[in-house]
Amino acid sequence: MLYMNYDHQSGCESMMWRYTLILKIYFFCPHQRGLSGNNQHRMVLKTIKVVILPCNFTAYKMARLFLFISVVFYYSHLAGQDTYALTGKIVDEEGQPLSGALVYISPEEVSYSDNSGQFRLSTTADTLSLFIQYLGYEDTTLELDMQGGNLSVGTILMTERSTLMKEVQISGSVLPYKTSHKGSNYYVSPVQLKKTQPVSTEEVLKTLPGVQVLGDMGLANRINVSIRGSWGRRSEKVLMLEDGSPISPAPYVAPGIYYNTISDRVEGMEVMTGSDILKFGPNNMYGIINYITPRPPQESRLRMKITGGQRGFFTGLLSYGGTWKKVGSHIEAVYKKFDGFTQNSSVEMINLNAKFFAELSEEQSLYFKVSGQFEDNQASWSAITPFTFQADPIQHPFDADRFIMHRYGLDIIHKWVPEQSSYKLTTKIFASDFARDWWRQNNAVIRASDVRNYVGEDIFSQKYLYIDNFNPDMDAFVRVGAIRNSRESTTNSAWHFTVASLEETYTYDWNTGNIQHQTEVQARLHTETYQDRFIVADSSRWARSGRFTRDQGYRVNSLSGYIRHQMTLSRWVMTPIMRVESISMTQDNRLLKSVDPQLTSDSDLLRTNAYSVLQPGLSAVYRKKQSEIFASVYRGFIAPSKYFAFLVEREGVLVNPLTPEELSNVRPETSINSELGIRGEFLKNILDGQLAFFNNRVRNFYLAGWNEFFEQLGVINIQGLETALHVQILPQTMTHQLIFKANLTLLRSRVMSGRLVDRHLFSLVKHNDKTRKEFVDKVNQLPQGYTVYTTDNQGQEVVLSAPISAEDLDRITRTEFHFGKEGIRNGVSPYSPELSYTLTVSYQFKKVQADITFNYVGDQYAEFANFDNESGDGGIGKISAFQTWDINLMYEGQISDNIKGSFFLSGKNLGNDLFVASRLNRGQSGIMPGGFRQINAGVLFDF
Repeated sequence: MLYMNYDHQSGCESMMWRYTLILKIYFFCPHQRGLSGNNQHRMVLKTIKVVILPCNFTAYKMARLFLFISVVFYYSHLAGQDTYALTGKIVDEEGQPLSGALVYISPEEVSYSDNSGQFRLSTTADTLSLFIQYLGYEDTTLELDMQGGNLSVGTILMTERSTLMKEVQISGSVLPYKTSHKGSNYYVSPVQLKKTQPVSTEEVLKTLPGVQVLGDMGLANRINVSIRGSWGRRSEKVLMLEDGSPISPAPYVAPGIYYNTISDRVEGMEVMTGSDILKFGPNNMYGIINYITPRPPQESRLRMKITGGQRGFFTGLLSYGGTWKKVGSHIEAVYKKFDGFTQNSSVEMINLNAKFFAELSEEQSLYFKVSGQFEDNQASWSAITPFTFQADPIQHPFDADRFIMHRYGLDIIHKWVPEQSSYKLTTKIFASDFARDWWRQNNAVIRASDVRNYVGEDIFSQKYLYIDNFNPDMDAFVRVGAIRNSRESTTNSAWHFTVASLEETYTYDWNTGNIQHQTEVQARLHTETYQDRFIVADSSRWARSGRFTRDQGYRVNSLSGYIRHQMTLSRWVMTPIMRVESISMTQDNRLLKSVDPQLTSDSDLLRTNAYSVLQPGLSAVYRKKQSEIFASVYRGFIAPSKYFAFLVEREGVLVNPLTPEELSNVRPETSINSELGIRGEFLKNILDGQLAFFNNRVRNFYLAGWNEFFEQLGVINIQGLETALHVQILPQTMTHQLIFKANLTLLRSRVMSGRLVDRHLFSLVKHNDKTRKEFVDKVNQLPQGYTVYTTDNQGQEVVLSAPISAEDLDRITRTEFHFGKEGIRNGVSPYSPELSYTLTVSYQFKKVQADITFNYVGDQYAEFANFDNESGDGGIGKISAFQTWDINLMYEGQISDNIKGSFFLSGKNLGNDLFVASRLNRGQSGIMPGGFRQINAGVLFDF
């Protein structure tokens, strides 16, 4: 290469210009140590400098002539050379594409693989060395002969380093599953997430087989997810992870999700079931959701994303990362703001996180991740009534509700693989700190015709004028701020959690004859603390201090572990696994201790519960060509949370302990889960997917909903079918691409036995003529299925004998539902629609992509009482089937040599067909509406 430099400076005695001609010549020398210290090439530099003084005018003209001839000769030489295209695809050991791999033949000829693993380089050389690097994988070098034309090297398989960690692995697969998980699973790739540009993670999760999302107001930062019919409030019975670590405040004593990963920083999602989920921890009865955040990129990259939309929606993301030598890092900041779909439901969030991965040597690697999230939300328990939903669904008068939280998280992982050994040792430390203050205005449900008199003219004119446009009947109710003694009131639920765990995992690979073995053993120490305080203030809805009515402390210590042994023989893979949990829990009533003068020690009044769980499991996989048949069976487990962990079971009935010294003996919920499925490529380059049949039988079921519980522990059976299909309609070789995807779930749930106690069905819920008649008919038609309690003239609780009448319902104190052969035989668990499916059509032409998605969710009950009709407050009643349409458009291209850009437009719920999304807190809240149209647009730049 010829490099010419024109330099001037004063030098001659005559102060005239001088000219310097510099000729720089590069020589290509392969197979020498170069970039990053790897087997790459070095460019050796030779420099010739000629100084010409203008004092010698002839020499000056000769230099100019020489310069001109040299330039002409150089570019004529280049024009005479042919330029060849070098292409290929980079994949991992499972055949999944690797995005962002560094590919080069010289420092000037550098490329990176795209989302599908494809790369392209240009060269004029006839023979060359091709070098490929990817953090965590062995460097690859290929010696190539271009043979005087374009060359495709086909598929290049990258080999994982033994020190690579799953926490920094992200698959670019277009398949809806991963074969590495020995059980049914569903995977959402970075490509799909980029096209979807979801407002929140629930937008993506609800499209996956087996997953149901219970609607809540806001941005799903307190997400409510159900897998295969699990109770979905706050995702309490689903283990949710971020990069393999739990995100719930306390996985054992308080598993409800009050922190959810911001969708903009999610690179992939996994939903996993089957016996392999026993590796991950408690709450493994139904399934696991794992959010995958960005890994350190191979190339140095500055990313900026800005999104805006209706209702004040805004997201700003700024990140920087890269790989230097053997160290990769990624630092990211996200700010998100939204005014909410209804009044007084805004949210504001900031997330800061950093991730580092270093290959310390050929034997060791280190992973470090730290994050912090801060939220300020107008979050509310209170929702709307059927009257408000029909009149004006955005009306939400609770302007004083406020939810403030922070969460800090830390992951440190060290992996050691001794040289020339068959084993590896992984050490992981995880810790989190979560705190929230949730101030909530107390509410009351009153008839619409009485609102003006109840709240007063000032409040009515501010918040309820829309009622004047209607003529409400006696069954029309409105939820308003409660007023007692002419004053409003508010409460605060203040929680603080700390969680820490240390785990050691030993993996050993070995062979016996034709059988390949892998043994994995893990031991984990885990601790968590929980401070639960409740404050009442009766002076104003804006009060932010008051008196304590609850102050309790909880502590959990657990020792757990598993042994997993995978055996591979030809096409068969058998994997038995055994998990053991030993758990100790304590409850400390600090408020009660503060007023007891008889205490003798700090441990007085402590309640304890200690138990152990043994969880065996087995999976089997039979592989044939491009498909495989899989099956698994295992014992699932849900840890007893604070709601009933400190109760005592006597003769099959749960009661409170008689004395603080009495040990709680509540058994955890357990299940026998089985599944059988098939997945793979059924028509080459046309049809692939996964189909699974499953059956879950749950025992010791307790928590049934808001103020509903199984006093005599229940048995529930849930079975169904899941499928995820991917159809390549147009051949992959065509410029136009058309893909069809279908996800479907069939679900059947039955309550087999148990006695459910409901204390609020008539004391809190506002019934109407339809719900009254429905309940009376149920009791009179099947009296052995119900026990109804009322009060007599002396105020004593007595059983109300059937037949009953509607007039009796006003005196009901509690209701018992008896499930089983002698009682209610067809009871259905809530939020278990029999049919749900998602259909997506994706189109791509060059740099333009478009997705259209249709989502359908069938009828479902909102409570175990299985009411078909809706109450006046919206707290009970069947949730009718609903459907939504989404469309996503994106243009992605190269803006300049160093800048890639994406421009996207997303339409969510295009039909704007509002529906009842959930009745999460029953009589405490009412209807959570969903289906609001939301249009967003944004840009994403990679520098």
